[in-house]
Amino acid sequence: MEERRRLLEPAPKPPRLYGLPKVHKEGFPLRPIVSAIDSPTHNLARYLAKQLQPFSGRTPTYVRNSAHFIELIKELRVSDTDMLVSFDVESLFTNIPIEEAVEITKSLVAEGLAEDIPKMVESCLTNSYFVWNGTFYGQRMGSPLSPIIANLFMEKLEEKALRTYEKPPKMFLRYVDDTFVVWPHGKSELNNFLRHFNIQNSSINFTMEIEENGLLPFLDVLVSKKQNGRLGHSVYRKPTHTDQYLNANSHHHPQQKRATFSTLYQRAFSICDGDSIENEKRLIINAFKKNDFSVNTIVNMVAKEEKKHKQLAQKTTAEKKRSGI
Repeated sequence: MEERRRLLEPAPKPPRLYGLPKVHKEGFPLRPIVSAIDSPTHNLARYLAKQLQPFSGRTPTYVRNSAHFIELIKELRVSDTDMLVSFDVESLFTNIPIEEAVEITKSLVAEGLAEDIPKMVESCLTNSYFVWNGTFYGQRMGSPLSPIIANLFMEKLEEKALRTYEKPPKMFLRYVDDTFVVWPHGKSELNNFLRHFNIQNSSINFTMEIEENGLLPFLDVLVSKKQNGRLGHSVYRKPTHTDQYLNANSHHHPQQKRATFSTLYQRAFSICDGDSIENEKRLIINAFKKNDFSVNTIVNMVAKEEKKHKQLAQKTTAEKKRSGI
């Protein structure tokens, strides 16, 4: 009863549409965002997403985050003729066929999913809407369910596509709608591979980006080819990046300012390889100087983060020794 009450509260409000400018693209087009918080199905969608989560991310192509991506590529060897490629799905969430998505959830009942979940998923996905300028519009996939449904759908699509293509890639990894591929069969065959993926479902269209000068961004990682056949990895920043963070003179709480520095510094440790880590640290330090942080403050923050990283590394090493790794 308590859970049912929680799913029905608070009093529902209609989702509303707003836009965020894509400053890295020509003309600054708006990215439409629908805020579904407190909408009629929002709490139910969150509950269903939690129920479906254990059934997602079980494929060898699954990427959890940037740190996980680096773990997956760390031991890979590539040749000079291997191509680094990224596939991206155009407007994935709004193009997933709801009927097929619901059928996928139904198939999970045999694996332990509660029998009533697919029907509730269908109800959430087919009753999405938003308000714009006083007018109500229907929407596809507009709820907290969207990411988990997208993952489940893409897992089925890519499994079929990879299984039915006779020349597999050396590596194929995906984070929601972004795919990282190491391709060993040449440009002509790569175009065939892209076409093969684009005929899997008429609603889903992939675009492709190929490495330039041995470099390819994926998530917030810049992947690079090294002479020894390994893949290098450093932090990627879009060309529009400005190094503007919380200014030292702002009225934000000091802990928020320190947390910003800590997040960037720890990201450097989790993403950068040995060849790029020191340069990334310098970039962070210089960025905070530009944001009016004193040298003493920066030195203290660096010392704290270095100590934290050293302690974590020692703890990890000790755990590996105990487990016999």
